Formats: sequence, structure tokens, C-alpha cells
Amino acid sequence: IPTFAFADEEAGFDEYELGVEGEQDVDFMTMSMVYFQPVDMAPEDQATPKEGSDLHIEVDLTANENPYSFPVDGWVPYLSIDYVIYDSETDEEVLSGSMMPMAASDGPHYGNNIALEEGEYTITLSIKSPAENGYLLHVDSETGVEADSFWDEPLEATWTGWNFVKEW
Repeated sequence: IPTFAFADEEAGFDEYELGVEGEQDVDFMTMSMVYFQPVDMAPEDQATPKEGSDLHIEVDLTANENPYSFPVDGWVPYLSIDYVIYDSETDEEVLSGSMMPMAASDGPHYGNNIALEEGEYTITLSIKSPAENGYLLHVDSETGVEADSFWDEPLEATWTGWNFVKEW
């Protein structure tokens, strides 16, 4: 089901939901996945080029009530998010990689350009603790947050029945 997203008032692009699950609650976050045509990103030396890519995958996420003091309905920074894409028919791994933190006209998200043949897929995300990227928590009684640490094992989310058709 396409939703229309605007890059500015004059130009836009179709954004497609990824998988049949739609929006999911994963621990303290609400997540949804979309895909669309590959995009240029900067700095170029850190980005996956649009050339040679078939699509841009993106996970949009916001915080719900949480003990870490991330603002409710705000983007959660400092995450490392890895993905594995499986063929839905064979359950064989087709592609894996990392989602990069980035910003677009509709706000910050995690995403990447990838090369993928048309087909039906399942994608699983592994969301690692912000502590792995050096994000600290105040834990003292005067300024501390409710949590005394982040999660130890990666959080997981899966979207199934993703029928990737190159619409552009």
C-alpha cells in the first residue's frame, strides 16, 4: 500500500509499507518499515551509492514511555540496527547489513540503499543497545533516569510477506 511522502512542496515519491505486520511495538519503541527508490546520501564516502542499488529500506521508530528518558514520540538515537533478509519460500538468507542513522525531509530514521531482486521476503532487525555506541545513563539518585542499564541482548523485530516489486 503506497503512502505519499513529500521531499518538498513540488516533488515527492511513493513510499511503500514493508511486510504485512505494519507498525510494531518492540520493547519501548514503535517501529514501521517502508521502502522506496534508492536515494543520494551524504557524506558520500559513508553512504551506499544510489547507483547499483534497487531500493532504499527505512525503519521509522519512536519512543513510547521508557525508563531511559528518551522523549515520548521522539526518535531514538545511538542505536545500531542490523538486518537480515530471507527468501520467504526457502527461508534462506539473501542479504544482510546495517541500517545507518540519517535524516530526510520527514525527519531522522535508520535506513540504507540495497540491491535486491524482486520477490517475496522476510526481514528481521536486530536492535543493539545505545551503550554499544558510547551512550551513557546517569544512574545517581539526584540526576539519574529510572533504568540502571540498557538491554543486554539485541531486541528483534520481523516483518513477513514483503512482496518487493520495483515500482520506479
